[in-house]
Amino acid sequence: MKRFLILVLILFAMLSFTAFAQGTSPTITRQPAGTTILYSGSVTGSLTVVANVAGGEALSFQWFRNTLNNNNGGTPIAGATGASLPIPTDLAPGTHFFFSEVRATGGTVRSNVAVVMVFDASTIEACELC
Repeated sequence: MKRFLILVLILFAMLSFTAFAQGTSPTITRQPAGTTILYSGSVTGSLTVVANVAGGEALSFQWFRNTLNNNNGGTPIAGATGASLPIPTDLAPGTHFFFSEVRATGGTVRSNVAVVMVFDASTIEACELC
């Protein structure tokens, strides 16, 4: 019985070490804003994702821009490697899609899509005069 107990303890220790060595996947605890409405010429603000991982392991971030309203594919945004993405101020009028990829040693998770809608300010001002 004593040998059996020692064997079980050794196996448990090996499994625990393997799980710890592989790390865990991050969890996103706050998604970026779903939709942000801005006007050309006054594009400001940022998109933020909040994530954590067991054990306090360091996380890495990469923001993507996509032509579709989904978090598949997309183009990485150069230098956008923090938890927050300043919304690019040069966005043309239209609908733009952004998402973040969060990495830890145990895996990767992608945020929901943040939709940024930019309206042509001159069109809106002209309409107000109607």
